Amino acid sequence: MPSAVIRCPFPFPDIEATTQIKVYQEVDTKYEGKKEILVYDGLAVYDDIAKTVIGSDNKFVSLSGNIIVKGEIQTIDTDVFQGYVEIGYAKKTVQSLSKPRLFGVVYSTEIQLL
Repeated sequence: MPSAVIRCPFPFPDIEATTQIKVYQEVDTKYEGKKEILVYDGLAVYDDIAKTVIGSDNKFVSLSGNIIVKGEIQTIDTDVFQGYVEIGYAKKTVQSLSKPRLFGVVYSTEIQLL
């Protein structure tokens, strides 16, 4: 049986990535205060369907959309991601950022928006 290398068992839908976005991370520095750092600028799959979920403090949170980015977004060393996303002229706050792993590799980054 020949050996095979699995590059990506579930390929990313490049055809659906049509929305130009910019992801900014807000980092609190010691001397300069809050600083905004551009961590991603490119195309993504944007879904603007609103839904309601239960947040970490057992309260209902209304989400305004979901973004899926191909590959991994490299963020600054913090436990919780704080930042916002610019979609055109709209500015939306990030509720959570997750990097699902498949076979130990990150193929996409998912961002939920408030």
